[in-house]
Amino acid sequence: MNTYEVYLFGHLLGVFLLLGAAGLSTGTGIAVARVGKASQVVTLTKLMRISELFVTSAGMVLAVLFGILLVDEGGFSMGDPWISAAFVLIVVVLAIDHGFLMPRAKKALHMAEALGDGPVSEELSTHLNNPITIVAGVLLDISFLVFLWLMVAKPGA
Repeated sequence: MNTYEVYLFGHLLGVFLLLGAAGLSTGTGIAVARVGKASQVVTLTKLMRISELFVTSAGMVLAVLFGILLVDEGGFSMGDPWISAAFVLIVVVLAIDHGFLMPRAKKALHMAEALGDGPVSEELSTHLNNPITIVAGVLLDISFLVFLWLMVAKPGA
């Protein structure tokens, strides 16, 4: 195994962690908006938060670190348009995920914990089904397709 292959393996490992976390977060995000008991919301939002805080973060660190190493090893430049676009997209994705969605999930967790074993309140249901939150989640999922296109097509390279 040469250096390029090691870097590529590390980069792809990070990508697979990100995809796994995205799938889990998307699934729990859909499920949490449909459950009837507050205790179920607690369980699902805790799962979502663990996935985002640990798996997404680890995947992002690996993907970025090994991606940077791959740029030089693959003979590319950090100024290449597709690489610059990927870094801009990373910042946008992290801002949406950790700056918007995760605080909303944390608020939902606290709201659900306050309800105990009771049913989901109208206020919590409204919070969970907020259209802006849904759009933000969809944008994150679409971002993976954009990342894939950038890595495969390498526009401008």
